[in-house]
Amino acid sequence: MAGESMLTAALPEIEHEFSVPGIYESWILPIVLLVGAAASPFVGTAGDRFGHKRLLIICLVIYSVGLISGLVAPDIWVLLFGRAMQGAGIAAFPLGYAIIRQRLCETGADTGIGIISAMYGAGTFIGVITGSFITGLFSWRVTYMVLIPATCILLLCIWKYIGDDEPVNGHGSLDFAGFFSLLLFLLLSLVFFSLPTEDQIGFFGLLLLVSAVLVFGLFIRIERRASHPLADIQLMKRRPVAVFMVIGFLTVFTFFVLLQMMPYIIRLPTGLALSAEMVGLILIPGTLCDMAAGPLTGRMIPVIGCRLPCITGSLLLLSAGCLLFLFPVTLPVLVIAWMVFSFGMSMLATADLIGVLEFIGEERTAEATGIIQSMQTLGGMIGPIVTGIILATSQVSTMYLGEIWEIPKTGTYYQVFLVVIIISSLLLVISWIYVKDRRKERNEHTHPSV
Repeated sequence: MAGESMLTAALPEIEHEFSVPGIYESWILPIVLLVGAAASPFVGTAGDRFGHKRLLIICLVIYSVGLISGLVAPDIWVLLFGRAMQGAGIAAFPLGYAIIRQRLCETGADTGIGIISAMYGAGTFIGVITGSFITGLFSWRVTYMVLIPATCILLLCIWKYIGDDEPVNGHGSLDFAGFFSLLLFLLLSLVFFSLPTEDQIGFFGLLLLVSAVLVFGLFIRIERRASHPLADIQLMKRRPVAVFMVIGFLTVFTFFVLLQMMPYIIRLPTGLALSAEMVGLILIPGTLCDMAAGPLTGRMIPVIGCRLPCITGSLLLLSAGCLLFLFPVTLPVLVIAWMVFSFGMSMLATADLIGVLEFIGEERTAEATGIIQSMQTLGGMIGPIVTGIILATSQVSTMYLGEIWEIPKTGTYYQVFLVVIIISSLLLVISWIYVKDRRKERNEHTHPSV
């Protein structure tokens, strides 16, 4: 995720260099998430059938080609194509979960999954922070010069230190029709949600919406008939899996809703009016909390189960939202709220992944985590769009950096905080009522109290 978010700080420079409207450069992050969301279940299923190490190397090779395309991109279209190929990096997450689950004991696997899960959020933070400094000191293309050799080193380490695994079933064709229909559905949905409100209810917006619904129906039809489906409908119908899918979507959705707003409230006069460097500095404590919470949650789950971390994580998200909503936004309040929020988000994301694995056999680890990863990534796509719509609803003209800017009014920030409170409350209700601890119940049956 660090590589995917490094260009966030460089969006104005990219828009200026390629002389394109803002609507094009605003796709630079979503296009990565879109491809990652569609490819995660496809790559997960392929990894379970043909070998996780083999698919991991293929994903990183595709990712490397995307990096090279971005480095030499002569226009915005080549850059977006390269960014789409970088979506293979997000799709590789389920393969990592499967490799860890195969090679480590139960407690060690849970801790390892917690570490990788924490990297989703922490990697985003680190990418924004390092990308802002690299762009400020050099150029946005230098971020690719950093990522390309790092990816090559990672490929060599995987080739040398990760042993080959035996494919479960290397026969039959992959569900390419399901993959492309899901990709088209997500693309049409993203274009629809990216439109201004007045265009969404116009002819073009309605045409996009109807097309998205029809393509989604086609995807479901393909999956029902496929001998090796991209997403096992029967698996997703299982109540525990469906619950964790909803939790994964809402958790990452809430994370990106708040993350998207942070640069605005930190930098603009209607917020704290601080420098661009302060955006990264304010995010650092939250990053450390995120990186600590994932492994810690992974170590606790074998003892306390997944339900308590889900409830605790939801309470932390709710507490952060209430803190921001009820108190005037100051630097200490923002830092503390972000730390609490980041810790809770990492707890939820880790418990979400480990929880669904409790109901899935080891041979389907990558497939199941691919579905969860897809739902989380989908939440990451929609979250920034929702924040953008809220911030655009009420703006004021003001002098900023020597020019007249249209910026969000202070009240719109509190609307975002209210969304965080509502979604966090929903997560708390779902976690309290619907999350069950299968491992805890199994342990109680295995070791009944005397």
